[in-house]
Formats: sequence, C-alpha cells, structure tokens
Amino acid sequence: MSEQKYIYVLFSATPYRMGRMIRVVTGEPYNHVSIALEEDLKELYTFARRYYRTPFYGGFVTEHPYRYHHNGSTATIRLCRLPVSEEQWQQLRQRIAHMSVHSGRYLYNHLSALLAPLHCKVTVRDAFTCAEFTVSVLQELGYDFSSRKFYTIGDIDEKLADFRFYDGDFPVPPEEDTLFFAPRPVSETLYCSTRDILRLIWRKAST
Repeated sequence: MSEQKYIYVLFSATPYRMGRMIRVVTGEPYNHVSIALEEDLKELYTFARRYYRTPFYGGFVTEHPYRYHHNGSTATIRLCRLPVSEEQWQQLRQRIAHMSVHSGRYLYNHLSALLAPLHCKVTVRDAFTCAEFTVSVLQELGYDFSSRKFYTIGDIDEKLADFRFYDGDFPVPPEEDTLFFAPRPVSETLYCSTRDILRLIWRKAST
C-alpha cells in the first residue's frame, strides 16, 4: 500500500505593516495563504510581492521560512492538511514546477486585490491573488470551490475547517541571510511595478 499523500494550506497573519493593514480592513485574523507540498514547510507557493521593498511588484513566488519572521516577530498561522492521491500530488508538483520555470509570466492580480473589499473578483489570464491561486489549486484537486466565485481568505479557512492541523506561530526558524529583505533600487522598483501593472491591464482589456 502506498503512503498517503497530503498538501498543506497555510493561512498566516504576516508580521509586516501591509499585512496588519489588510487585517484591519478585512477584520479577519489572516491576510495571506500559501500552498506547501511537504509538512516541513521549507518551501511554500503563492502569489505575493517578490521582495520586501517592492509591494506592487509581485507574482508567483516560492516562499521560504524567512518570509514569516521579521523584526523579532513571527507570523501566526493556521495549517490545514488535505489528503490527495499520489496522482494528484504529482500533478500539482508538475504544475508548480512549470510555474516556477515560467514565473515571469505570472502576475499578481492587483485588480482583484483592489476590489476585494467589495467582494468582487476580476479574472485575468495568468494572474492571481494568493486566495485566487489557492482556490485554483483546491478546485483542480476536486475540492468544492468554484472558479467564478469570490472567496475571502476567511471563506477558504472556513471551508477547510475539517482539515485544520496546527494553530500557532510559524514553526520553522528563518535562515540567516536572504535577498528578500535586501534594499532594491528605486528605479528598478518603479519600473517593474509599472510594467507589471500595465501588463495586467492589457491582459484584462484584451480578453
């Protein structure tokens, strides 16, 4: 008999100013959600900013534990463990590998993020918020989610209530050094942010 496979959905209250602002606006305990293939949480997959100092330059990213620690604070998380078949696990692994290789084509969906307080979803090709990406994964795996419906992070958490596995501080210590927190040139930040927002608008307008 083969070993049971799982995927992990991690909800987090990130220890950053933007995360705190989002939680104030939404009134929810978590502002971010990611997917992991392994319980050790050494690698998580989501849509988020690419660097700490580039809040509007985002897309598909592989997160590591250092993203959940900042200025002596650690993210509070909820971890859900969902059973999947070996075939489903391998399919998701292949999807993530493909997205990692072509990460530049995947944009953060600022249009959906902007309208999130109104519970409006804006569908754009190859663009997601962290919640939209999570829903797309769960739907692909056969869980009861609709690609047309708007879901808050709280909605996703509630629908996965039966799979809750851990609540508490992010359990993995950070690495010593990372480029994520390194200063970025202002010119690079402005260029990349403007370019990706224009690409997002162009994709939406052309569909």
